[in-house]
This record gives sequence, structure tokens and C-alpha cells, in this order.
Amino acid sequence: MSVIQSINLDFLGQSALNQAYQLDLYRGDLEHAKAPGNKWHKLRHHLKAAEQQNARYIGTLGGPYSNHLHALAASLVNRNEQAILLVRGELQANLTATLRDAVAYGAELWPSQRLDFRLGLDAQVVKQISHLYPDIYWVPEGGGGVLGAQGCADWAKAIGTMAGEYSAWAVAAGTGSTAAGLLSSEACPKLEVFSALKGMAEQQAEIITLAANIAGKQITSKNLVKRLSFYDDAHQGGYAKFPAALADFLKAFAEANPNLVLDPVYTSKVIFAIWHKMKNGTWPHAKTLVIHTGGIQGWRGYSLSQNPF
Repeated sequence: MSVIQSINLDFLGQSALNQAYQLDLYRGDLEHAKAPGNKWHKLRHHLKAAEQQNARYIGTLGGPYSNHLHALAASLVNRNEQAILLVRGELQANLTATLRDAVAYGAELWPSQRLDFRLGLDAQVVKQISHLYPDIYWVPEGGGGVLGAQGCADWAKAIGTMAGEYSAWAVAAGTGSTAAGLLSSEACPKLEVFSALKGMAEQQAEIITLAANIAGKQITSKNLVKRLSFYDDAHQGGYAKFPAALADFLKAFAEANPNLVLDPVYTSKVIFAIWHKMKNGTWPHAKTLVIHTGGIQGWRGYSLSQNPF
């Protein structure tokens, strides 16, 4: 199966879109069985750094359905390090499917009060864990930071060798490290970024700053600004929100594209937003490559009736 597949836009009464636009999907969800999508790319430099520090534990943060927590725990199977996962909110006796997998992979779970969790690696519970496990290496939430972005810059180069000519790439943003890595690469022609988080207008500047850090002298900050378009209105009500309009769209999408599987939080909302812009004639690119960042396991946080795939 090719990792680049065409999206059939001929559904929901918009049969003319296939003639006006080409929208393809880079199937990052098919990469790396343990950490699909962008997850492995964000983790791999962190894992190397942990090895260099002779860490026995690798800690990170995330929610109870976090793709990142799931990917890190799976990636440490048959390695020398153990995953220490700091989970947002109280741990319930009935763990989510994501956390049950993590425990089966050998991870240790820690709960975190939401206010403390918001402090990230400066949280009080992180300091407590680090005191108990002095040989721990911490990965920022979502696998972000400079090392996570560097891994995604490498990913961009690999995608570019396979993708051919596109007028733009499109991707969702959580922490923004994937977008920064892609933007920093000369392989990326122009980047359309759709934030999955509500109220994140400032994320655009954060992505540019991190991309400039990664790119060094190869691409100027002014050039990065020109190559980036950022949207903070595609979250559909907030992170992981799943309104009826999105559900109806994905049902029609799945019927028209039976071989394509989208996640509920990130890539599905990117394609939904692009489809609306195409329908309204405001999408500026005739040929676009959407980068699928994985996260299929996240469907387990929704009812079976909501998942059309």
C-alpha cells in the first residue's frame, strides 16, 4: 500500500471538488507499529538522549487517552528503560484502554492534579518523581521541544523524497513541535497548520520561533513567516470535541474513502476545515498533501457509534 493516497472529495453533494482540487494524504499512521504517525519521529531523538544519559527511566506527561503516552510506553518494550507516565487528573480504578495498554507495556502510572499538570515539567509531582528516580529522563508533553521538532524535520525530508511537487502541505498542531519541524525543512513547500486546541492564536509565533531554532541559517525567520499559514478556528469547539457536523462529515468521508482511516482529534479536523474552504472556494492551493499524524487508537475514547471507520 502506498503511503501517499488520493482523497475522494466527491461526497456530500460537492462533486465538482475533485475537478478543482487534488487533496492527497500522507499515511503517517501506517509508519512504525508501536509509535505511528508523528509519534516516533518526535520520540527518537529523545530516546537517544536518554541513552546518552544512561537513564533507567523515561518520564512524560499526557491525558488518559494520550497517543503520546501510548507511543512512549510501547516504544520502551524490549528496551532498558521503563516508562513513567504522569497522567492528567486522578487515576480511576477502571483505567482507559490507552492506559491499560501502557501498563501492559510495563509503564508506571502517576496521577496529577490538573493545576499542577499545567506547569508541565515544572510541576511539583515531576520534582517528586525525579527525587524518587534520579536517573530519569523527561520528555515534554507530546514529545515536543527542540528534540521533538528535530525528529519532525528529519521526517519532512523523508516525506519530501516521496511526495513530489505540491503547492502546500497541511498538518494539525497540538504542541506545535511537528509543525515547527516540518516548517524548518526546505522539503516543505508551504505549510498550512490547523491547531487542535482552542484559544491558541499565540501558537503561530511559537511554531515560527521553534522552526527558526531548528533551521539555523538555512531559512530566515522572515521566510518562515511567509511559508506558514496558521488557523486557530478548526478545533470544532475545543480539543477532542466531536460535534455532530464533524461526525456527519466523517461518515460521508469514510463511505467515499473506504481505505482511508482518520483519527478523531487531529487529521480529521484538518481535512474537515480544508473541505469547507474548498467548498467555499477559499482554499488557495490546487494540490495539497495532508500529513496524517496517527492517533487512531484515540477512537477508544469515543463511542463505537461515533467511529465510522
